[in-house]
Amino acid sequence: MLSLILQRVFAAVLMGLMMLSPAMASDLMFGTLQFRATIGSMPSSAAYLSITNHGAMADRLLAAESSLSRKTELHTMEVTNGVMKMRQIDGGIAIPAGKTIQLAPGGFHVMLIGLKAPLNADEHYQVTLVFEKAGKIKLTGLAKRPADLKMPSSHSTDTHSPDAHSMNMPKSN
Repeated sequence: MLSLILQRVFAAVLMGLMMLSPAMASDLMFGTLQFRATIGSMPSSAAYLSITNHGAMADRLLAAESSLSRKTELHTMEVTNGVMKMRQIDGGIAIPAGKTIQLAPGGFHVMLIGLKAPLNADEHYQVTLVFEKAGKIKLTGLAKRPADLKMPSSHSTDTHSPDAHSMNMPKSN
């Protein structure tokens, strides 16, 4: 009798913990990852994609990692007094539950600083995104010429964007 009661208590506690668990990688969906192809010896480039959070809890993109460059940072571009400025983002990018965040030219993006080699158009490259709850997720994308980059408007949270319905990516360790 005591064993049955303990089993039920354990099952109830386990179910409660599962309901409180943070967003898993399967809650995040990623649009097509695109890198800006470089010309000549350009020292930096950028990567763009959309991130949709289908989970019930918000997550946060904390950082990006890549072996393509000496430094990989999350950046944004803003217009202040008619002057466009790019700056590193402190504290990451919020990914609210049920919303899509665009990393696109003119807005949020992954900045690759101090490229170790050119990013050639039509070649595949990788970047790892680091999330507060979902952890590290490695993605592969294609480098495209700037005129060939296909991105929705920056800072959009439209969950119906064409890039918002791409593929689930497994969590990497």
